[in-house]
Amino acid sequence: MAKRKVKQILKYSEWKSPSGCWYCNDISDLSGQAGLWWVPARLLDKTPAEFVEWLIKTYEPDNIKFTDKNILIYSWSKDHYSKMHSYLLYINRVARQKNFLV
Repeated sequence: MAKRKVKQILKYSEWKSPSGCWYCNDISDLSGQAGLWWVPARLLDKTPAEFVEWLIKTYEPDNIKFTDKNILIYSWSKDHYSKMHSYLLYINRVARQKNFLV
């Protein structure tokens, strides 16, 4: 019988790629529910389209693409670390306030 993962509050972490771009996501279950790109949309009570528009307008990722596998990938260049970090802090704060479990 498969062991069920205990739910926890969404918590984003940040990392830098070898190319110097900054990413953030909940890495506790990156390939599972916590890592899905639309989770922050649900957290913020936005549709996926509204979330993408909000992300672009508010936090201005330098790279953003939607793959044919229904994956949204976004990152910030090394010069815009502060934008990514502000986004990370905001997502984590709202997740704690709402006790948003993943």
